[in-house]
Amino acid sequence: MLFVSSILTCAGCTDHLPTKASITPASDPSQKLPTPPTTPAQPAGTKPPPEEVFAADKSTSAEEPEARKFLENPVAWLKGCLKRQEDVKGYTCHFTRKERPKGQKHLHVGTMQVEYRDKPFAVRMRLIKGGSRLAREVLFVEGENKNQMVILPSGVLAWGGLAYRNPLDPEVMDGHRNPITSFGLRQTLERSVADWEKLEKEGPLQVRWLGLQKTPELDGKTCQVLLREGASDPDDPVIRAETIWIDPKTGQLVGNRLIDAQGAIVAEYWYNKLENNPTFPPDRFKTSSLK
Repeated sequence: MLFVSSILTCAGCTDHLPTKASITPASDPSQKLPTPPTTPAQPAGTKPPPEEVFAADKSTSAEEPEARKFLENPVAWLKGCLKRQEDVKGYTCHFTRKERPKGQKHLHVGTMQVEYRDKPFAVRMRLIKGGSRLAREVLFVEGENKNQMVILPSGVLAWGGLAYRNPLDPEVMDGHRNPITSFGLRQTLERSVADWEKLEKEGPLQVRWLGLQKTPELDGKTCQVLLREGASDPDDPVIRAETIWIDPKTGQLVGNRLIDAQGAIVAEYWYNKLENNPTFPPDRFKTSSLK
C-alpha cells in the first residue's frame, strides 16, 4: 500500500528532521524552554494564591495589562480568546506542521495551503512543500463522500483518479498526531484549554507570559506568547511544556509548540498568511472541484 502511506499527507508531510530542539534564552520562545518558576512549598492538598504561583512573572509583565489577566486565570483568559473567534466562519492560511507521532523518532514536516469552513465542517489542503509530493490536494467535508477523505494524486498516480480513505485509517494516520477531522485553529486551542483545565485540577499551573514578540515563523507577525510548563500533559505524558502564540487582534492561536522533558519538539504548528472569512466559490468544497 505504498500509494496510501505515501500520498496521505493531508495534515503534513514526511521529511525527516532531528527531533532535538535548539536551546536559547526565554526571550526567544521559538526555541528555548525557560527554567520553571520556583514556587514555595505548600501543604498537601492546598493551592497557593496567584501572587505566589506567578511571582516569578510579575517583573516581566508589569507593562502588559493582558498579562495580569492571563496570570491570574490562564484558562479563563484562553477561553476568552475562544469567545472572540465566534464570528470566524472560515479562513485560508499556510499551515506548517512538525510532528513526531507516538513511537517514532523523527519529525514529519510539511507546509500546506489550507481552506477551512466551519459549518458544515470542511477542509481542503494543497501541498506546498515537503513530503513525497504524490498528492496534490486532499479534501474532507463532514457528512459528504461517506465521511471519507478525498485525495487528488499527482504525477503518474493521477491516472488512477481520485482516492477515498477513512481519515482514521491507521495508514492515513501514520505520521500524524491528529486526523484531518480535528483540524483547525479553534480546535487546536480547545485541546490546549482542555489539557490546561485537567492540569489545573492537579495543582497550580506553572505558566509564563512571555510578552508581545515578533515571530519569524509567521513572517515577523507580533504575537502574545504564553508558556505552560512543569507537568506532563494528562493525555500524553511525553509532553512536558507547551508554548502558544496568540494573535492579539483576533485571539486566534496562530502557533503552538509541544516539548518533551528532554527539550525536543513533539509537535509544532504554524498558521501563517491567515485571512478570516474569505468568500469561497460555491463548489470549492465539492469533489468535482478537485482537478
